[in-house]
Amino acid sequence: MEQDQELARIILKSIAAALTQEEQALLDQYLQASAANREKYRQLTTGNELMPMLARYAQRNRRQQQNLQEILTRINAGPVKVAHRIHFMRRWGWAAAVLLLLAAGAVYFWPHRQLPQQQAHTLPVDIAPGKNGAVLTLANGSRLVLDSAGNGIIALQQGAQVVMQNGQLSYTPSGKNSWVYNTMATPKGRQFSLVLPDGSKVWLNAASSLKYPTAFTGKERVVELTGEAYFEVAKNAAQPFKVNIPGRAEIVVLGTGFNINAYDDEDALKATLLQGGIRLQGNNAVTPVVLQPGQQGRLQPGAPIRVQQADIDKVMAWKNGIFNFNDASLQEVMRQLERWYDIEVVYEKGVPDKYFYGKVSRDIPLSGLLKVLEATRVHFRIEQGRKLVVMP
Repeated sequence: MEQDQELARIILKSIAAALTQEEQALLDQYLQASAANREKYRQLTTGNELMPMLARYAQRNRRQQQNLQEILTRINAGPVKVAHRIHFMRRWGWAAAVLLLLAAGAVYFWPHRQLPQQQAHTLPVDIAPGKNGAVLTLANGSRLVLDSAGNGIIALQQGAQVVMQNGQLSYTPSGKNSWVYNTMATPKGRQFSLVLPDGSKVWLNAASSLKYPTAFTGKERVVELTGEAYFEVAKNAAQPFKVNIPGRAEIVVLGTGFNINAYDDEDALKATLLQGGIRLQGNNAVTPVVLQPGQQGRLQPGAPIRVQQADIDKVMAWKNGIFNFNDASLQEVMRQLERWYDIEVVYEKGVPDKYFYGKVSRDIPLSGLLKVLEATRVHFRIEQGRKLVVMP
């Protein structure tokens, strides 16, 4: 029972990315033991209902029994109840685990909590996290670096004024029935947001680009995306909005809020719907699918589109300033680090078979993040300034 209590306490601390190396090693041992353990951890730490209840319980010591009973009732009625494959906690179940989490902490940790900025012993230098910034390519080919651009009109384009306001780009139509294309690109280590001429809002993740007209005058509103972006599309039934992924897919917008992950180095193109509806159509003539809120469509070359329930917290973590590594392989983690810290990752002796669980703020230096990852017995060193070598 004492071992179970310690594991429950460690899981609570993992939500805050506040584990010691010894605690992280114990958690890693539990998670590596089986896929069932990893799934149970994911359910407990990313549930849409459980986490808010934990927060409310931590903030109010009154009505403890009522809140606790509510939590236990929800767990016993929902998918967390399926625990027959959990080995460490089979004797008493996850309802008791939550009880211990509450009793052990009485504090709700939010993932934006800063980690100690200690230098990882394998790193001779430190690398700062990414920040707000982008490069705008105008119709004539000239390029404007927006990292430190001040407020005001920064360019005049056929059909619009290009305006910077508090770190966000927008377009003020001139009333002319003409337009040209602009391209917004975020290098590695940068992210940016803009408002399109129709009022639609777009947030670009690192290493991404969006090509769009300076005015939407035709029967459709069409933009072209590489990388990853979150869209909140202005409604206009008479002028459908489409996102083209060159050579791969087209997304027809039937609603408002959705995320597209279309990095070339990911295993699949992923479209995730938060609000409204979208239709995902692959360029390889596979049958299109219409997604409902909370669903994700995964498109791989030559395969039917696979629809599954999305982990919205994980999908939107980048926009919310968080690394969400729940059930993430080492390669997936390293791809995110390459984009956000503008580094190159190489593997010294193959790719270790490791999975990670937890959330970390994206505004910490690379050394602080690697210190957390090294608790899983994966080690790193920096070569030639920005090359991160993964060692066994």
